[in-house]
Amino acid sequence: MDHQYPTVAKIPVLDSGKFEQRQFRIQQYLQHEHYALWEVIEFGDFYKVPTNTDPNDTSRRKDDEQSGRTVTITTEDMQRKKNDVKAKTTLLLSLPDEHQLRFSKYKTVKELWASILKTFGGNEAIKKRKKNLLKQQYGNFKAEGSETLEQTFNRLQVIVSQLQFMDVEVEKDDLNQKFITSLAPEWMMHTIVWRNRNDLDTMNLDDLYNHLKVYEAEV
Repeated sequence: MDHQYPTVAKIPVLDSGKFEQRQFRIQQYLQHEHYALWEVIEFGDFYKVPTNTDPNDTSRRKDDEQSGRTVTITTEDMQRKKNDVKAKTTLLLSLPDEHQLRFSKYKTVKELWASILKTFGGNEAIKKRKKNLLKQQYGNFKAEGSETLEQTFNRLQVIVSQLQFMDVEVEKDDLNQKFITSLAPEWMMHTIVWRNRNDLDTMNLDDLYNHLKVYEAEV
């Protein structure tokens, strides 16, 4: 069966806490299911200029216009380029959502893969430092100045998301308590009730945020 793109649900999601394992799974998946895509990841979308060019051929690449070279673009060249685009899309989809925009800037999938390996495949000492820094940021988290409830919520979400990416799980009860206690003193009248609720260990942070959002105009 010819697959235009790998099935998104089957693409292993990269996780820095288990990067080597996920890297291996992605390689095995592409090598087995879409080897042509893995080829451009490993070897690049190389373009070979023919040794004998036909002066009567009017097909020209943009790269060659200034040099005056005339180059024939073959079906194989076009397919290789398509594979590069497909492989790049596949790797971007393997990244958590918050990292996709950052890595979308790379022009070729080979460059993208090299950057992923460099960013997430660091040695254990680097990973440990990143993890400890995130834990410290989470522990010291507080609402800042006059920021809105949404801005505080979003900042906390980013830290938690990065912790999860480093294979650090945060319990719902701890996360909800962190959000409540991080708010400014003006929120105390509303948060004191929520701090004593017995369902914070099952409530999602999104739900807690939506409940508190109702009272923001009164604060």
